[in-house]
Amino acid sequence: MPTISEIKNIYHVIAGKNAEKIELLKSGFSNHSYLINRDHVLRIKKASRDKFYNSKLEALVINKIAPLKISETAVYFNEKDGTKLSLYLKRTKKIMSQPTNEQMAYVAKALKKLHRAKIVTGVSFDIINRLHYYKSRCIDYVDTLYERKVILAVEKFFYQEPFVLCHNDVVNGNLLFRKRQVFLIDFEYAADNNPLFDLASFISENDIVDDKSRRYFLRQYYGKSIDEKQFRRLLRLIELQDILWYYWAQMHYVQTKESIYKRIAHHKWKAIIKNASSH
Repeated sequence: MPTISEIKNIYHVIAGKNAEKIELLKSGFSNHSYLINRDHVLRIKKASRDKFYNSKLEALVINKIAPLKISETAVYFNEKDGTKLSLYLKRTKKIMSQPTNEQMAYVAKALKKLHRAKIVTGVSFDIINRLHYYKSRCIDYVDTLYERKVILAVEKFFYQEPFVLCHNDVVNGNLLFRKRQVFLIDFEYAADNNPLFDLASFISENDIVDDKSRRYFLRQYYGKSIDEKQFRRLLRLIELQDILWYYWAQMHYVQTKESIYKRIAHHKWKAIIKNASSH
């Protein structure tokens, strides 16, 4: 973690002013974030443990999505190390437990706006390659037959739809709500992907388990009730995401021994067991 002196120096170099007040925000898995002077958020990347992070890609994404006004405003980004300074989004809040219908509608609207912009970076999220990479650095594995069954089921439909820029990490902490809108933040995992991935990500990562809420969210996104074929595809993709992030969390726990990764891996493992038992 950088020292207060280092933070002050970085901020002064970037903003040309002194950091009179520094508040540590809840750090992400891959960065430290500080609220400075109640005006700016300074993000400093931790040493990367994920070969897929690409600071130049994140810089491109930030520039591409700026006109959409669905995210924070970045005033500085260092393409070499991922250091970012952005305007502080005041008067915002996060999902406290389960998202409300109103919050789900705002998320659906923001994701729809992102996907319909049809931005393409030329870099794919490549879910299968990621899964195998994370798995290769783990010591415990999902049942081989079940894992292969899920991968094959997703591969049958996943590449039929044109890939566009997706957020790919629609977790609670990356959603900041203000009156009548939501801001998507932290585009570190953003890359070209099937838009269904973001919908599955929001549902899975926010533990929306009842069909009624899932279908409500999807209806807000599509503007109509989703057909059963597409709904089953979504369920298969959620299963694959649970496996992906199980390996991701386990890989990071093996490397760092940080308990947060163990908790995430355990949470995903329980989801995997539940998913597998439904087959």
